[in-house]
Order: sequence, then structure tokens, then C-alpha cells
Amino acid sequence: MTRALRDRTYATFEGGKSASSLEGLCKGLLAEQRASWPELRQAYDSLRGTRYRDMACNGFSVRLLFNPGRAVNTTAAVSPEEIRERPCFLCVANLPAGQRYILYRREFLILGNPRPVVPFHLTIAHLDHQPQAIAGHMEAFLRIAADLGPGFTTLYNGPRCGASAPDHLHFQAVPSGQMPIEKEIDGTKGSTLPSLTAGVSVFRMAGLGREIILIEGGDARPVADAFEHYVRALKDGLAPPGQPGEEPMLNAAASFDGKTWRLLVFPRRAHRPAAFYRKDDGKVLVSPAIMEMAGVIVTPAERDFDRLDAGAIESLYREVSLSHD
Repeated sequence: MTRALRDRTYATFEGGKSASSLEGLCKGLLAEQRASWPELRQAYDSLRGTRYRDMACNGFSVRLLFNPGRAVNTTAAVSPEEIRERPCFLCVANLPAGQRYILYRREFLILGNPRPVVPFHLTIAHLDHQPQAIAGHMEAFLRIAADLGPGFTTLYNGPRCGASAPDHLHFQAVPSGQMPIEKEIDGTKGSTLPSLTAGVSVFRMAGLGREIILIEGGDARPVADAFEHYVRALKDGLAPPGQPGEEPMLNAAASFDGKTWRLLVFPRRAHRPAAFYRKDDGKVLVSPAIMEMAGVIVTPAERDFDRLDAGAIESLYREVSLSHD
């Protein structure tokens, strides 16, 4: 371990029966960081003023959050030129002074998210600076969900649909039960899709306002294989196709209840709705990432929080979600 890593390490997690609970380590990290790191303490203080309202839509519900602290993420500049001109804020050498982390299986850093959507919001960044891409990393994504346990859900934003650092591989995690879709999936009848992987079930969920694929299985490797099969089929079916080697637009969320992995995939056709780019009063500062696709709509502008209605949310989902119809 380099000195730079050692000096910032709150704890290490290698797994195994004798390992400390990763959930407990994460909560300990956040408690220590709130006491020692002013930026995180201020972010959590601001969460106390977050306004929210629940909204019933056609067949599903959402929770609107007014959180001005998320404006940086919502409006993040993610063009290749702008990415090249700024230092990567997820690389160890560029982390803010005072930020510490858990070294996870010598591969990822678990950090307190300095602009949390909800309490106990984590960022999980790869040790190496490499592009945001889920291909080849889905098994690690599922393993993190299992290590965190049923109290957390792991999250992934594709590089073209919500990742504020598309140049550095990272995931997120939030406490389970925060996103409306987690409850709504249980009461929704999905159509079964063909699965090329034994022991894995794949469903296309219906009536929830946007395209959602559910993959379930009791072993991480087959679930990851089924996901890879779906992504290849998704890419082959896109018209026009993306650039060679380019990841199809998608968001994902995974949880593990001790027996079964549940992987939700949200295929996308647009990063942001057209209203995001307007220059008049019709502008809406909502940039859907995984939290939004899962039903938590973050609005950094108060007027958007006050004026968005069910029809606007339904339209937003139709605009950014890729329909297999």
C-alpha cells in the first residue's frame, strides 16, 4: 500500500467470515467524516432542509426532492473536451483534503458522497483511473451489493446517462427502501424474457412508466452473464447503432437479500429531456440518473419542485427511456 493510500484509509475490507461488517464500517466512516471533514458535515446539515413530496403517476409513484446542493451534479459538464480540462475528482491524488475511505478488496475506494441525495449515500470508486463502463465489472457490482448486505442498494450510472465522472469507473450505494421502484417491483407483473443462463430469471416489467428489466438469480456469476447477454442484445438492436465498443445507455441498481440477487436495468435513449436545454421559462433542471429512474426525482431548482406534476414526470420518463416496443 502506498503512503498516499495508507494515510487516507479509514479501514480495509477483504471479505471472509472473520471480516467486520462492511455496512458497519461504512456507517463508521460516515460518522467519522461528518465529525472531521467540514464539507461532508455541511452537506449533511443541508439535508435537514430538503423538501420532498410524493406524487402518484399513472401506475407508479415518485418522490420529488428539492435539494439545491445537487445542482453541481445535475448540471455537470460531461463532454469529452470538458472532461479533459479538469482533474479527475475520484482519483486518490485529487480527493479533497480531509476525505478518507474504506479500501475495498484492494480494488475500490468507498467514500462518503460529498453531495448526498439521502443520508448514508456512498460513492465507490475504482482504484485505477479507467472509463466508466459496466462491461467486465458487473460481478464486482453484485459482490459489493452482497458485502454491503440487504440494508444497501448499489447503483450504476452509464457514462452517457448520469455519471458525473464518465472518465473514472465508479458506483454508488444508498440505504435500501429509499427508491419507490424497490417496493413497486414486488407488486408488478412482468413478462418473462428468454434467459440464456441457467438459474436466472429475466423479466420485462410493465405499467411503471419507463422500460425496466429485472434479472434475478442466486449466484452472482450467472446474473452477470445474463446481464451481459441482455446488453449485447440491446446494443445489436439499437438503430442507429452506437460507436464501436460504446456502452448502450443504461442505469442499474442491485440488491442482495442473503439468497437472491435482484438487478434492475433501465435502458435509456436520452441523457436529459429537451426541457433541460431550453433558455426560457420552460427550462427544467432535472437530469435523470439512476436515482431519478428509480423514482427519486432530484430538483435543485425550487420552481421545478413546485411546478412539476404527474403529467410532466410521465412525459420525462417517456422521453429518456428506451422502449422495446
